[in-house]
Amino acid sequence: MGVKQRYQEADYLNVGTSESESYVLMGTGFTKIDDSPSAQTTSKRYVNNKSATKSIGSYDWSAPFESDLIESEEAISYIAEIGRREKTGTDAETGYIRVDLAGTKGEKGYPARKRTVAVEVADFTDSDGEITCSGNLLGKGDWTFGSFDPETKKFTPETTASQA
Repeated sequence: MGVKQRYQEADYLNVGTSESESYVLMGTGFTKIDDSPSAQTTSKRYVNNKSATKSIGSYDWSAPFESDLIESEEAISYIAEIGRREKTGTDAETGYIRVDLAGTKGEKGYPARKRTVAVEVADFTDSDGEITCSGNLLGKGDWTFGSFDPETKKFTPETTASQA
């Protein structure tokens, strides 16, 4: 058992609409897509303790990304359009799925999690004559856990006994 490799997690971005989803792989052109849960802590000191009691209250998730500006790649073209047109609000939001390709594949695909993200394009930068793009995918709401089939590009939410 070794360290998990980055290629064992795949990232997909919805370049369609919320009604007509079209998930594409964020692969070629992307040089970085991180996963930053950014736990937010709370602290309280009780009268019978000298020290504070801390806990995790929430998360402020984001996924910093960097890519070469290869506009033939659908995900990069979609992100670049948000930055160039300086889109805001729901015009800068879409679906995002992170897939665990090292996980056990079931009949509906690999373990995955899905959420809505706001696409923050921070920079278009000259990198030795080539243009790069960087920014953040900013989490909106909570993850939905389930399975994703990379062949059909279909996400299936997990069901629990209370949902069934």
